[in-house]
Amino acid sequence: MSATAKRIEFLARAIVNRLEDRGLVEFRDAETGISVVAKALGDNFAAAELIEHEARQRLGDKASEADVENEMRRIAAQRNFIL
Repeated sequence: MSATAKRIEFLARAIVNRLEDRGLVEFRDAETGISVVAKALGDNFAAAELIEHEARQRLGDKASEADVENEMRRIAAQRNFIL
């Protein structure tokens, strides 16, 4: 398991535990809930990375981080994706 996958699983466990602790959601099988949340997180992180890559390609090497961030927001808005 890669470091990124471990971080995603850790975050998914924390989210599921917090939801259950607050009584907002109750999973019959916590591992299933963790898998669902981890999949959603992984998909969203991958989409955000693709958006960042596209923004950097559009702007070139000399773009500032602020420029990249603004371009990412534009691309995300076009794709109805919330960063």
